[in-house]
Amino acid sequence: METEKREKIKNIIRRKLLPIVISITGSVPVDFEAAVAACTKIFTGVKDQYIEESGDAQDGYLIYFESGIARCYYYDTAADKYIITRITRKDDVVIDLNAYLHETPRVENVQMLETGTLLTIPYFNLKALLEKFPEVFPVIIHLQAEREKQHLAYQGILRLAADDKVKTFLDSNPGIATRVNNEIIASHLDMCRSTFSASYAKYRAARNKEQ
Repeated sequence: METEKREKIKNIIRRKLLPIVISITGSVPVDFEAAVAACTKIFTGVKDQYIEESGDAQDGYLIYFESGIARCYYYDTAADKYIITRITRKDDVVIDLNAYLHETPRVENVQMLETGTLLTIPYFNLKALLEKFPEVFPVIIHLQAEREKQHLAYQGILRLAADDKVKTFLDSNPGIATRVNNEIIASHLDMCRSTFSASYAKYRAARNKEQ
C-alpha cells in the first residue's frame, strides 16, 4: 500500500506540479522531483474533515487538491461572523504565504466540503526544498501573485448586486451549487441563504432558456 501511495504521489507531481515549475522557471532541477516526492504525503480528505486549522506558522502545509472541494475561512471578531475567503476546486494550491514567508500565525481553517485526494508538504520541508533548490523560488512568487489575483477577483464579486454575484461565481465554478451546501456559498458571497436561493433560481431559469 505504501509503494502504491509513493507511485501515485510521483504520478501527480509529474502530471500536475512539474509543468508549473517548468512554465515558471524553464526547467526542473536535477533531483528536484525525487526531493519533492520524498517529503509529500497523499491522503483522502473526507467531507467535513479539517485539513488545517489556524495556529503557529511552523505547523502549516502547502496543500494541493487533486480532487475534492474545501472552504478556507476564519472568524472575524470585529464583524462577529465567519468569513469564507475561498472555496477550492480541483488543482488548487492552498498556502498561507504570510505565515510561510514571515512566520506570522496562520488565521485560516481549511475544511473539506466534498471528499477528495490531497497532497501536502509541511512548511519546514518546503523551506528545506527551496534552500536546496533556490532556482525554484519564483514558484512561490507565482503562488503569491495568483493568491492576490484571486483575492482581488473575490473583492470585485462582493461589490456586485446579488444576481450578478451569483452568476459570476457559478459561471466560474460550474456545478458547484449541486455539490456544496448552498448556505456555504451564500456565506462566501456575503448574502443570506434566501437571497442566494432567489438569485440561483433566476440563474437556473436563464441557463435553461439558453439550452
